[in-house]
Amino acid sequence: MDTFFEQIVSVKKDGKAIAAIIGIWFLDVVLAFLLFTIGMQFIGALSLLLVFGLFYGAFKLSTRFNIEYEYIVTNGTMDIDKIISKSSRKRVVSFELQTVSRLEKFTPAQLNNINPKEIVAACNLNDPEAYLMVSSKEGKGNIVLVFAPDERVRGAIIKFVPKFIANSAFR
Repeated sequence: MDTFFEQIVSVKKDGKAIAAIIGIWFLDVVLAFLLFTIGMQFIGALSLLLVFGLFYGAFKLSTRFNIEYEYIVTNGTMDIDKIISKSSRKRVVSFELQTVSRLEKFTPAQLNNINPKEIVAACNLNDPEAYLMVSSKEGKGNIVLVFAPDERVRGAIIKFVPKFIANSAFR
């Protein structure tokens, strides 16, 4: 029987993301004002169209901060997709659950011993339901995944990870 479970997790905006969005809109308003006042003298009503284009660009740019991750477990394969603004999707990582060497509850202190280039954070790092999973991929080294699976996805993962890891992981 085939196993297929999926879960979508929204990432909450941190201070940097909120500051970037505010900066985008502040800069957009200033540029729109300058473009409108200077543009009306030289290109007339066309400057109004350019101002609307600026606002549309700021809107599209600020929605790029709406990020979700989708966890997909299919017959022993774990896939993580990053969904940006509910319109574009990118595969972040994919690996076989049999290659998992470590699975445990996540604490931010665990990141001190890990190379930051290996980390795939597919949830908020301060989420109390976050787990750390380490998988080795041939030729690519270790993949360190921080994610927050719900009960269904955890049950699907336990079916496929090595038994000595599954017995101690999700307690």
